[in-house]
Amino acid sequence: MKIKKILLPYDGSEYSNNAASYALNLAKMFGAHVTVVHCYVWSWNMPEVPELIINDIKENMKREAEEVVKRAERIFAQQGVDYELDTRIGDPGYVLTNLAKSKEYDLIIMGSQGHSEIGGLFLGSVTHKVLNKIYCPVLVVP
Repeated sequence: MKIKKILLPYDGSEYSNNAASYALNLAKMFGAHVTVVHCYVWSWNMPEVPELIINDIKENMKREAEEVVKRAERIFAQQGVDYELDTRIGDPGYVLTNLAKSKEYDLIIMGSQGHSEIGGLFLGSVTHKVLNKIYCPVLVVP
């Protein structure tokens, strides 16, 4: 198997840190590029709230997402691996499935669980959505 591009969904949880370690090691072995992506969701409909406040909330969410991927950067920095950090707005299952369908990646490495503002995602939510709708191998890391 030839691995040139790895997609790493990352949420800062212990499981995604474990997945990042696997991605780092495989990227070193194969000389692969790693795309670290964090998805954040804006799904509130608040017509009574002024648009200026809504925009501030969205900007804060984006900044928080950027802080999450910066934690992943600490894992990859100074390791001799080609990587990029990406944040995307949207449901993680949907965004990751579309990224996978782009056929741009040879492997997806993701944690078996993650966390969200609600508390915890488990195999069967985001990981399950990605596993059921993609074409490339997925390495699920506990």
